[in-house]
Amino acid sequence: GRRVQARIRGPMVKRERLGRVGTTDVIFWRSPARTPALDGLVVPEDTYLLLHAATDALDADASPLDLWAALERAARAEKQPLGSVIIEDGARRGVTYIARVVVYDFDGEPICHPETVRAGLADALSELVRRGCDTLGVSLHGPMRGGLSREAVLEALNEIVVRLDVASPRTLYLLEQEEGASEPGPGA
Repeated sequence: GRRVQARIRGPMVKRERLGRVGTTDVIFWRSPARTPALDGLVVPEDTYLLLHAATDALDADASPLDLWAALERAARAEKQPLGSVIIEDGARRGVTYIARVVVYDFDGEPICHPETVRAGLADALSELVRRGCDTLGVSLHGPMRGGLSREAVLEALNEIVVRLDVASPRTLYLLEQEEGASEPGPGA
């Protein structure tokens, strides 16, 4: 299959068409105020769903107490297995679905493994396409705290999209935040 590689030319690069993988257009999208119109969003998650709790509590009306309560609920949550995918309604974030892929285990070292990222991303993309999502945004999984290199994540996405072939999304946006930026999300 063809390889997809991003070449970042500096912080001013906001959108870069990387090419096609099979029938899928791949576009690198870096930390804009608004992401493109998406049907589905794939985001990384940790085994205790703390990332989910923190990002869900970060709305304009959330108080510090709201964030604390969300983190407390997450702390009591059952630990999710690495590689699992949680599909939820994405209306609050401006998309049809959000797929949370459990790729981080903060109890382990390293916190992220390539095979977990590959399996989770493959399951998430497959399920979102099965649900009719043509335009997907993928928050780059793995680079947090040195878990995986950006190149390893792009290689995994390339392999997954090639395997999906006919059942692949029409457009795949690779979403990456700039240093110090908040989490990318539709309608932000």
